[in-house]
Amino acid sequence: MRIFTRALSLLVLLLLAASTQAQSDYTIPYQDRMIDLEENISSFSWSDLNRADRIRGGHYLWVQFYATPKLEVQERLAAGDVELINFIGNKAYLAYVPTKVDVDFLAQAGVRSITKITNDLKLSENLRYGNIGDWAIEDGRLRVNLLYHDKVSTEYALDQFRELKISIAQNYKGATTIELIIPDDCLTQLAELPFVSYIEVATAPDVKDDTDGRGLHRANSLDTQTEFGRNYDGSGIGVMVRDDGTVGPHIDYTGRIDNTSATETTGTHGDGVGGIMAGAGNLNPDYRGMAAGSDIYVIDYNSSFLDNATTSRINDGTVLITNSSYSNGCNDGYTSTTRTVDQQSNTLPNLLHVFSAGNSNNQDCGYGAGNQWGNITGGHKQGKNVIATANVFSDAGLVTSSSRGPAHDGRIKPDIAANGQNQISTDPNNAYAPFGGTSGAAPGIAGISAQLYQAYQETYDELPEGALIKAAMLNTANDYGNVGPDFRFGWGIVNALRAAELIEDGRFETGAASQGVLNAHEIELPEGTIQARVMLYWRDPAAVTGAAKALVNDLDLKLVAGPGVVDTLLPYVLDHTPNTTALNLPATNGEDHLNNVEQIVLNEPAAGTYTFDVSGFDVPQGNQGYFLVYEIITERITVTFPNGGEHLERGGSEFIHWDAVNSQGTFLIEYSRNNGMSWNGIAEVPANQRLYEWSLPFATSGEAIVRVTSENAMDVSDETFDMCGRVNNNTIELTSICLDSKTFTWNAVNGADSYDFYVLGEKYMEVRGTSTEPEITIDNLPAGEEVWVAVTASSSEDGWTTKRTVAVMFDGSITNCVLGNDLVVSEILSGAGSFSEACSSDADNLVRVMLTNNGMVDLTNFEVSYQLDEGPVVNEIFAGTLAVGESAEYVFTEPLIIENGGEYELTISTENDGDEFLPNNTATISFTLSTTLIDAPVAEDFELAGFPSLDWVLQNPDNDFSWVQASVTGADGLQTTAGYINNYDYNAAPEEDYVVTPVFRLGTNAMMSFDLAKAQFGADFSDAFRVDISSDCGATYSEIYYKEGLELSTLAGYNTTAQWAPAAAGDWRTESVDLADFENSNVSFRFVNINGYGNSTYLDNVNVVSDTISSVRQFQTLEDVELFPNPTRGELNLIVPSVGSQSVDLQLINSVGQTVSRQRAERNGGSYRLNVSTYPSGIYYLRISAGERFAIKKVIVE
Repeated sequence: MRIFTRALSLLVLLLLAASTQAQSDYTIPYQDRMIDLEENISSFSWSDLNRADRIRGGHYLWVQFYATPKLEVQERLAAGDVELINFIGNKAYLAYVPTKVDVDFLAQAGVRSITKITNDLKLSENLRYGNIGDWAIEDGRLRVNLLYHDKVSTEYALDQFRELKISIAQNYKGATTIELIIPDDCLTQLAELPFVSYIEVATAPDVKDDTDGRGLHRANSLDTQTEFGRNYDGSGIGVMVRDDGTVGPHIDYTGRIDNTSATETTGTHGDGVGGIMAGAGNLNPDYRGMAAGSDIYVIDYNSSFLDNATTSRINDGTVLITNSSYSNGCNDGYTSTTRTVDQQSNTLPNLLHVFSAGNSNNQDCGYGAGNQWGNITGGHKQGKNVIATANVFSDAGLVTSSSRGPAHDGRIKPDIAANGQNQISTDPNNAYAPFGGTSGAAPGIAGISAQLYQAYQETYDELPEGALIKAAMLNTANDYGNVGPDFRFGWGIVNALRAAELIEDGRFETGAASQGVLNAHEIELPEGTIQARVMLYWRDPAAVTGAAKALVNDLDLKLVAGPGVVDTLLPYVLDHTPNTTALNLPATNGEDHLNNVEQIVLNEPAAGTYTFDVSGFDVPQGNQGYFLVYEIITERITVTFPNGGEHLERGGSEFIHWDAVNSQGTFLIEYSRNNGMSWNGIAEVPANQRLYEWSLPFATSGEAIVRVTSENAMDVSDETFDMCGRVNNNTIELTSICLDSKTFTWNAVNGADSYDFYVLGEKYMEVRGTSTEPEITIDNLPAGEEVWVAVTASSSEDGWTTKRTVAVMFDGSITNCVLGNDLVVSEILSGAGSFSEACSSDADNLVRVMLTNNGMVDLTNFEVSYQLDEGPVVNEIFAGTLAVGESAEYVFTEPLIIENGGEYELTISTENDGDEFLPNNTATISFTLSTTLIDAPVAEDFELAGFPSLDWVLQNPDNDFSWVQASVTGADGLQTTAGYINNYDYNAAPEEDYVVTPVFRLGTNAMMSFDLAKAQFGADFSDAFRVDISSDCGATYSEIYYKEGLELSTLAGYNTTAQWAPAAAGDWRTESVDLADFENSNVSFRFVNINGYGNSTYLDNVNVVSDTISSVRQFQTLEDVELFPNPTRGELNLIVPSVGSQSVDLQLINSVGQTVSRQRAERNGGSYRLNVSTYPSGIYYLRISAGERFAIKKVIVE
């Protein structure tokens, strides 16, 4: 075997460009090399190979033929147990050949060479040259993806790796790919293993590729929401959002979303993707997504595409379309991930993977033509059977950051373009937010694909193949950029309407071609055809990982006969030479031996029968199936929006869209308010424009249409649309709530004589009633339940209906509705201050509640109860009469004793026979209780008990990044333990996270201080910090300190260091707060981090000082405590000689500050005993109190 390595891949690309010449010899392009295999079939013997390399009686080899074997030869070899696994290039295969196979049998099949796979051929180009990113290096070891042959089991492979002391980072069930962490000197040893197929650098880290689009894409023409238009909304089609965790909550996904396989997160990238792809517009109809009826499955993005959350759902058909708007590397070549997604597309014909192309234009990714070409991001996007989507503005202009092709081997990428920039999409908690990038373009294509799947299913009563849907979109796309395909827009901007018409009209044929086979297809073009587009598309087998040329089976399309056809017409081809001029040239016609898609376009063709030949030019793997799709355009201009049935808001702004093919001159745009009886001018626009942003007049009409005219063509809206006002959603009010009904009012609309009232149903906003007045009562809306509502207004006389309002949410209990019998728990009057002297000097341990009689009868002797958390229920009787309309305070006779501090929930309920509305019979409050009262002065440096200290509490409302312990350089220049929050990676502005102190008893001249170390990332990414004080155990707080921006920072300027940490005493600052307003009171503090996606915040050395506290005990430290055995797993003994024989209080606290045991211990034989055998192993702190003295000791439980 001779191997010639080039310094750059440029020569490989040049060889591929001249592939017909390359077929005259046997040189194989592989990665960046040209490989010549020795012609050895006449001398080859199985004894030439190492017996130790055999796997199940055979060898994995490179096998090259004299000519590409025809289908019958491939079948004969398979019958002889010879497996041609992957086509490598130029008549060569990765093959598995049992040693029982006679060499003469192989020679008769046309085999030229049988070659052992050398170790270097198993290594990716980046591994061979040492091009390894930081993400793939861990403590001097390499993170790699390893592919192994399927003749060995996963357990066998794992055992071999374990013997080599190799760490298994990720093993994918049902796949032959494993992610390993290996010593950098282990590659050769790994490659020598005969079952190893290929090793590459681990996939690069995930990077997110961060209404008008519905019109630009013509998706609204498929989802008209009218009785006379198409209504394809993706119903019944499963789509997958592979992104940054859970999506929502948002009513636009009601009844259609499955988040069970997604991680809880505060990230919103997936929300933006989901809304564009499949949002229903329940909240705001202007923000309806492409496939508003599809079933949405949300999972975390995994770059391998082998994760169970993905494979389980695509394998069982739950999900047919996936969307991944993430990048992993740039111009990565044909990686293991590329091979995976291509394999999945072949194994599962109904599957369609949709990806963003990336936002990496202006980045040089090594294609050889600078930073404007060849920067498609991620190996998965290089796939042949997937879709990579470019990003355009809503006016069809290409966004400069949108990644451009070609693919690594010169193929056409991106595949298609869609609007992603400046979109508005869903955000958590029923909000909307701006969203953009190719991240927004890809879900547009995924959603349209779901619409087209539904169109096919409803037309043919079966699911389509993903290949047909892709071909239909590519062939019908609106041509933008250079004529024909190009490396910026791909095949153009998607036109969902034309793609659906192609499917509905059955303008597609199927066939199969093997080596040397030719199929003729006849297509009839009618009179008046303006343009015909014929496209050949096939789902190509996955190439071998690292292939220099990804195409395996090479089919050809040619127009050979038809009216006026003299010479054979070949499909579009692009010049993929790594040169800026060549890559920007328009397509020409020629033979295409790189792409698995070919298109021939006929302009102004004569009517008649046209013959297109599809032939197997080079088909090394099987009998290749294909689709031949054709588009017949008979209208030069087609108005697509508004096209009838739309409800537009007068004085608003809408894009008018039209398709135009072979039209001449500029376009005159007009509108009529009386169905064409008279016309009003809008604008005249250039011949290359296909949309116009129209500012609607302040006129009302139910008979509006638009007209677009050029020099040689004209079209008008198919049906009339409405221009009118809209109900103001801010005027919708809930005026009455009864047991099972609600009454709403709103402001009237001029000229309206009826109103439709919408309520959110199982999935969508549904009409629940109609009223002639701006008021309605809706039944079956129970009191106490949340409801979303909206309104439209109509005029039967003028024939218009307004756009639906933005939905409004209402909840609440019985209001303005009198019941016969209704007892209400109005308010719980007790709180933390009722149950702890640390919280209030008025603590009496009594539970108090306010009760109200909202009914029409007096209530006597009814039951009242309370319950703390899940504890026992205390039942008592309200003895007496609560008259109609009266409220009364009830004080429970049984006190509530709470011994330990913590978070608590108190529930109070009533039991009243005949009560007509039970939801208001119960009320609940939550409170934080501190039973520890610490006298100032206090100095907390977090060194003894760590952070948080004993009885200190951390509160993390969003369960995301929060306060943690850190060991850093402190304010004295020495190492210190401090509280820390990572705002650098925490993107959740303005989320707050809290550090809450115990209760301190202050005297006079009180003051609080703390040490702060703080960095801010920049003016736009800056955090804030606040300190609050409470004198009622946290029931209420008052702000006593607040700083933000550089005022808060302890550094001179901004600092963009990731997760900055203080490195010197000068990085700290002491902050002081005067507590004069709180002298002689009990207080607790709350330190509040307010996230702004800035940088690190550190807290240390909290000091509370005051002069002598009057009339209180002064505690002293117990100095002579002995504790043994420590560590212990059973009984703990304490000796405290200085307390004599008196009893002591023992409080055991775990490492997170929770009290797990509190008891009074009596002296027993000279010591005190505490049994810890029932507690989990770990570190605990024991507080020993004896009268006015105390001590804290660390205890280790084994």
